[in-house]
Amino acid sequence: MNKQLKTLKRTVVLEAWTNRIGRQALREITDAYRSMLQEMVNYAVEHKASQSTLHTVFYRKFREKYPWLPTRVIKGCY
Repeated sequence: MNKQLKTLKRTVVLEAWTNRIGRQALREITDAYRSMLQEMVNYAVEHKASQSTLHTVFYRKFREKYPWLPTRVIKGCY
């Protein structure tokens, strides 16, 4: 039975002036963050994983996949 019990939504509002390149960079960061978060949440729910387990499983993988992301962004996912 695949039943969704709760839906978690978070919105961040930023006010900034940027050009096309800046908007593209923000889009890339948010897309990467969304992808990482989805994968981690699915894993955490399926395996009842703790934060330290998520770090062990995902940190190196995401460092290699997204070398341009700051460490704090990856750690912020879990």
